[in-house]
Amino acid sequence: MAARFIRVRDKDTRHEFDVREDSKLLTRGVVEHVKPKQYPPSRYRRPPKYRTDLAARPGGKEAPAPSGGDQQSPDPVEGTS
Repeated sequence: MAARFIRVRDKDTRHEFDVREDSKLLTRGVVEHVKPKQYPPSRYRRPPKYRTDLAARPGGKEAPAPSGGDQQSPDPVEGTS
């Protein structure tokens, strides 16, 4: 029988992706099996889901304020006719 893929979550980054059912990542405890009803074992890998609200990135809904550069001279291409 062909290998099946199951959905797992990385314990550090919380990214979700598919690995083979017999993967060493599962036995070592690096990843955890998630959502078995939503993601039953599959013959093919599914697209990964990356967690984007990590600590290094802003987690709010608003974009971060620009840091400088707004008071500079206008773009020379836009200033010409």
